[in-house]
Amino acid sequence: MNIYIDIETLRSPEQHRLEILEDVKANFKAPSGITKGAMAKDLGIDDKAAKFISAGDMKAQWEDKMAATKSDQVAQAQWEKTSFNPDVAPIACMCIGFYSAHGYQSAVFETNELTNEAEMLQEFHGYITSLCVANSTDIKKPNFIGHNIAKFDLPFIWKRSVINNVETCRGVKWMDARHGVNCFDTMVAWAGFGNRISADNLCKILNIKGKTDGMDGSKVYDTWQVDPQKVINYCHDDVALVKEIHKRLTK
Repeated sequence: MNIYIDIETLRSPEQHRLEILEDVKANFKAPSGITKGAMAKDLGIDDKAAKFISAGDMKAQWEDKMAATKSDQVAQAQWEKTSFNPDVAPIACMCIGFYSAHGYQSAVFETNELTNEAEMLQEFHGYITSLCVANSTDIKKPNFIGHNIAKFDLPFIWKRSVINNVETCRGVKWMDARHGVNCFDTMVAWAGFGNRISADNLCKILNIKGKTDGMDGSKVYDTWQVDPQKVINYCHDDVALVKEIHKRLTK
């Protein structure tokens, strides 16, 4: 059974952010690629004086001084990237779309003040199982369709399910899924294995309406704190978008 899917993920908890900050402060390093001239400028050392300071000494001075002023910035950048890491970051919501005897339908699974991540995942896996049985598929397993799901969405769902001790629905190869065998990955279908193209850019190529205006993945965490429904709508829009991409690619 074909099921279009998209998930939205959050960042790791606040405690983990503080741990990242402490680690950055304790092990502050100059970013790779920073030049001696750039470090000198940050330190207020003019070009003439900088000539008499070795690159190693300049780096040591820069790291010592900048640890106090740039650690927050570096740690914040690292924390923002945790939304890609299922080891530490939770799923905010999961949206699916599918065709049944009643036509096209959709469903959403979300965490909120009444539902934690484990309960959301249990509901999701149970729903997928019931959906396949209800629609009497020849092979009672879902065929997920999405953009970059083989490398991101499916492994993320599986890892968060394992971490939350939730049994997954049957018949899915969550890890190392292969486009065309265990799922239909629209990114792989268009760009080829090992290559990338964003869903938005693919929509432009195919002349399909792209991502929701004013929203993108980088805004999910902050938006979820004040308006979770906006994130859910964005997730639903991505499912509708991938449905249209899949329709064109398999026409």
